[in-house]
Amino acid sequence: MVKAAHLRIKDANVTDKLIQYIKEGLSPLGVNLLVLEFNPGYNYRCFPELADGSFGRNEAQRVAAAAKEEGIRIVPLFMCLGHQGWRFEKNKLLKLHPEFDETPDVPEDGDAENTPDLEFYCHSWCASNDDVYKYVLPMMDEIMEDFGADCLHIGMDEVFSMAEETCPRCKGKDRAELFARTVNILHDHIVKKKGWKMMMWADRLNNAEALDYHAWEGDIWGTWRAIDMIPNDIILAAWHYEINKKGFPGIGVLLEKGFTVMPASWKELKQTRFLLKEALKYKKIAEKKGYNGKLLGMLVTCWSEVTCELLDTLLNSVKKREQNKKAKDTIGIASSIVYMAGKLSKID
Repeated sequence: MVKAAHLRIKDANVTDKLIQYIKEGLSPLGVNLLVLEFNPGYNYRCFPELADGSFGRNEAQRVAAAAKEEGIRIVPLFMCLGHQGWRFEKNKLLKLHPEFDETPDVPEDGDAENTPDLEFYCHSWCASNDDVYKYVLPMMDEIMEDFGADCLHIGMDEVFSMAEETCPRCKGKDRAELFARTVNILHDHIVKKKGWKMMMWADRLNNAEALDYHAWEGDIWGTWRAIDMIPNDIILAAWHYEINKKGFPGIGVLLEKGFTVMPASWKELKQTRFLLKEALKYKKIAEKKGYNGKLLGMLVTCWSEVTCELLDTLLNSVKKREQNKKAKDTIGIASSIVYMAGKLSKID
């Protein structure tokens, strides 16, 4: 099964440490897939004005070569639609091209501390302005080609700003249709044109009310209906970062719909153990009922921007095969990776 880890990369100066972590940390554990997120954090050649990081082609090729030697597949992650910045701050794409902003009326100096997340969380690009793809697709292609990758993660998580009343293009449109339209445009390019695999987060496809999920790991505005409007050859990374005593029935729904599913945990070993137990339960149910969906494996995420210090902490912890039940930080992430890789290696 796939044993996967995730890192958020931006700076070229972490390259040597990243390669060391791959060779001395992840590979000995049997980790065989590494999601590297650029949000947008890449030194683009196609649009240098949109570069927001020093990590680029030379670094990508070095990391890709090291990973290939260890049998680890690199999957770049390029954030699409939502998360075009953090909270009120916009990324360079929206700063330089305000015509792509779904909420141009929301100022960058907004009061994030006193604004409820569900009132405004992060900027999105306009799902009805197809000119955005003149920039997005070349940037995606550049990263994929630099890494020599065959699967691209497109993000699509926590998309809250969509079909806004203040957007002349999206006003009055159906959120599920807008979301599915974006996924399908990207699928046409990534899968049909380029022949790559495509991965995305699953949270907007979960019916929060029906599944007893909160508004982050599930959708409360009707976007979830897009699940029946997109191809089921997309790999869905189903993240869940908190204990839910009722379990995670959404995994079963995704499997029933025929998707390949990879549950994703974060920084707490207890949660990772519970989530994997739940996922394996739904894997057995899916096989017994003859569902077309498959459980691919598991992903452990790391949402802090990577530094050499962070990589040192991860490396030292996984080398010790640490499984710290109390940690909810970088050591908790490393502990989750150790547990996940060990557990899934017994299933292979």
